[in-house]
Amino acid sequence: MLEAALPMYLRPETAPALDALWRIIREGIIARGAALSEDLPETLAAPESLWDHWLSPELVLSQSCSLPFRGRLRGKVEYVTTLDYGLPGCPPGHYNSVVVTRIGARPEGVLAYTSRNSQSGWATAREVIEGGRATARGQISTGAHFASVVAVAEGRADWACIDAQTWAMLRRAEPVTEALEEQFRTAPTPGLPLICAPGQNASEIAAAVEEAVQLADRATRETLGLQGAVRLEPEVYLDMPIPQAPAA
Repeated sequence: MLEAALPMYLRPETAPALDALWRIIREGIIARGAALSEDLPETLAAPESLWDHWLSPELVLSQSCSLPFRGRLRGKVEYVTTLDYGLPGCPPGHYNSVVVTRIGARPEGVLAYTSRNSQSGWATAREVIEGGRATARGQISTGAHFASVVAVAEGRADWACIDAQTWAMLRRAEPVTEALEEQFRTAPTPGLPLICAPGQNASEIAAAVEEAVQLADRATRETLGLQGAVRLEPEVYLDMPIPQAPAA
């Protein structure tokens, strides 16, 4: 059985819409002969280990952060396409990060970052610091953007870089965000790539995804914030620098 998941923006309120989108993608993959119906799961997985999931030889579709894609996953997966969320100030297929603090504070002090493998949570935070727009006198790893938001709100950290699409979802669903304010947004970078295992028909899978975004009903698109899908050149990801890892 092939594996499929769209884990990067998976939340309780988005799960039904993601499954609805997957059903249309699945039909498109079958119609294009890229896989047989009996080989494709009926619903998306919620993988406990993203690395095991991303590196599975049975992977037909997933979504990765761009930092793992150009790092540990380089040469081990194939690029499919990139979903576009129509984020303010971002070209199609791109996203950025929102630097958040408690209301009235400045981006200085303890940084809450998701993990060393997060483009928005770690790589972009380093760029912000190196550009002189924030300072970090310490750092804590939280494991997730929402956990970083909570850490800042509770005072265990002072600021964080949050994926702009995640921030939009959290603002709609999580009251804790009311304790925070947006300081600024960072420069756009290529959005989270969809990937598959080597040997899968990446081009036909991409076509199925791109068609599915257009065929999805309005409620599904609005819940997910989807505007379209854009096929970028893999090099726009692979040529981005790998940031220094956090201090132990």
